[in-house]
Amino acid sequence: MRSLSQDFKSKRPLLINPSQAEAFLERCASVEIPMAAKMTDMGEMLAAIFGAKQTLEKFPPFAIVPVKGVIGANLSELESMCGCCDISDVEEMLEECERDPAIKTIILDIDSPGGTSVGVPELANRIKNSKKEVISFTASECCSAAYWIGSQANAGFYATGSSTVGSVGVYIAYPDCSEAYKMEGVRMEVIKSGLFKGAGIPGTSLDANQRKMLQDEVNEIHGEFKMAVKGVREFVDDASMEGQTFSGKKAAEAGMVTGLVNGFDEMMESLNSAVAAQMEADEENDERQECAEGVGHKAEEDEGDEYGTSRMASDRALLGIKANVLKASAAKMPAKVKADEESEDEKNDGVAPQPKGEEGEEGKGDIDAKDKAKDPTDPDDPEYDPDEDPSLKAKAEPSTEKADAEADAGEKAVDTDSDTDDKSKHKRNKSRGVA
Repeated sequence: MRSLSQDFKSKRPLLINPSQAEAFLERCASVEIPMAAKMTDMGEMLAAIFGAKQTLEKFPPFAIVPVKGVIGANLSELESMCGCCDISDVEEMLEECERDPAIKTIILDIDSPGGTSVGVPELANRIKNSKKEVISFTASECCSAAYWIGSQANAGFYATGSSTVGSVGVYIAYPDCSEAYKMEGVRMEVIKSGLFKGAGIPGTSLDANQRKMLQDEVNEIHGEFKMAVKGVREFVDDASMEGQTFSGKKAAEAGMVTGLVNGFDEMMESLNSAVAAQMEADEENDERQECAEGVGHKAEEDEGDEYGTSRMASDRALLGIKANVLKASAAKMPAKVKADEESEDEKNDGVAPQPKGEEGEEGKGDIDAKDKAKDPTDPDDPEYDPDEDPSLKAKAEPSTEKADAEADAGEKAVDTDSDTDDKSKHKRNKSRGVA
């Protein structure tokens, strides 16, 4: 850790509970990152430990600015991935909201135990003087530096009854290790210039001048803190700003928050029910997408998930629907149209119907058994073909040269006209007086 570690260990004024600061540093120190780990892998690992980094969300006319994690200034990327809140990031999100004409109200979603004092007064002052309406909300923790920031909301501060609010105070911690050094036989000699130089060197004790200097520093910051709170939350008395924390319910009684709500959704419902419904719908959609991504590999195995069928199952369903539609359409189609379409399909396939022959030789297939049974000389036969009647051939007109050549070669054309065409031809011949 860079900035936070230095602030916590270099005896600078802090706006966070000492035990929480220590626990945070220990947690960060316990993280072991493989030397060969990629940045993406490292980010996923830290997100699993500390949670995914929160970002600005817009639901016009509202924008939600997250203030979550231990607060610090000019943090490294690693510190941000470890769950810290960089003051610079919050300022950038506020600037973006102020530039957006569609945003009318900024909501600070706070979950933080506090942090360092550097940059906090400036950010709090910026929130107080924002051109947009600002609302603060916490459902968990809003203490020290986080409360200084959240208390400056000009349009209200809402908290849940079980949340933790307050801790208006500042401290600097200097361990006095002089007795421990003496027991080890070590005596520290500090050669310095200036009354206040060398304060807090390990193995030494603070003198009166150094102690007064540090006390004046924390008193000054504490005074600014209380003045900022009372400048917006005028009903808060000094007795409630002596470093103690309150539940959300007690904080409301002390005037440290505007009112109590059961949660963020309830607050949004009271502000704008339409936007609240949109946010809820977006959350449900995000959950469905996350669930679908989590079981995406099952789709390749044709397995469904709780939100619908898999990709392969969907494809089968679509094919089934298409087949049923085509089948229903064919059932309603007239018989002649069906025959025409079937003939057209055969042409499109490039395969002409071939007569089935017993010999199986190409181009010399025998006629169908049904064709063998017909009598070409009987006019009453349904399969009667005048062209095949020997009695009519003598009365026929002379054939062309090509037909005579084909007749001399013994080639005989096979009639493939349909039964309907045969009957029609038969009727036409009768109308011409041909028996």
